[in-house]
Amino acid sequence: MITTSEIAPSPILAPFIRCYSYREFDTGGSDMVKRWHATHEITMPFFFKAIPIKLIDPETGKILKQGSYGGLVGLSTQNNGDMVFNGSYSFFEVIFRPNGYYKIFKIPSEKSINQILGANDIFDVHIKLFYEQLCGASDLQEMVFLANVFLSSYLKKQKSFEYKDAITSFSNMILRRWGLVNIKNMAYDANMSLKNFERHFTEQVGLSPKLFGCIARFNHALSLKLKNPEENWTSIAFESGYFDQMHLIKDFNRFYGNAPSIFFRESPMKQEKFNSRVEP
Repeated sequence: MITTSEIAPSPILAPFIRCYSYREFDTGGSDMVKRWHATHEITMPFFFKAIPIKLIDPETGKILKQGSYGGLVGLSTQNNGDMVFNGSYSFFEVIFRPNGYYKIFKIPSEKSINQILGANDIFDVHIKLFYEQLCGASDLQEMVFLANVFLSSYLKKQKSFEYKDAITSFSNMILRRWGLVNIKNMAYDANMSLKNFERHFTEQVGLSPKLFGCIARFNHALSLKLKNPEENWTSIAFESGYFDQMHLIKDFNRFYGNAPSIFFRESPMKQEKFNSRVEP
């Protein structure tokens, strides 16, 4: 059983961060494997007990990445391997909105695509102090307070920051509509050429508008299936905006690395209990 609590960030950070998440679970001495499939969210996790063991290539068994106390999990456009967990886990995670990571740190999101980066590799010495403060926090509310202070300090370093600009508005719209939008109309409404709109979008979000929408729709379908395991894939496909089941199967092969029918058998998901949720 995975126990999860989601907490909203402070108002000044809300345009850039979807939520903070705190999770706890114990693998009971066995390996728990979670595929790192395509995802539309950048996250910053910090582990307090056990750390992820490794990321492996499921075909060759080669270790692609060793676990660390924390860092950045970038956008993913494909099956990047299997994350292996074994032990008792508790971790705090920052989950960014589409261009929130770029807005706060002014680091192009595309630099972290399909990568797991150690905290010390991308941030200054303050990240270690932040982690130590999280470890010493008395409860989740204190962790949230510390995260608000830490992230706000970076945001305030920016000479100016917009939270109602076109890229922010349209990236969130694409997410809300699971990619079912007209990109050309968005560029027109943003008073940009299609080429410039796609360039600015890719710089801030990390992916082109079209690819970002496709991955958002894929994850929406995945979420629906996890919430309603008895629902058939044809219904899931139509609810998620796919043309038909074959369209969904094509995206699964592209973004998950296998057909939908293999999903639960290959990577069984642990039951998750939410103590609190934050609406997208």
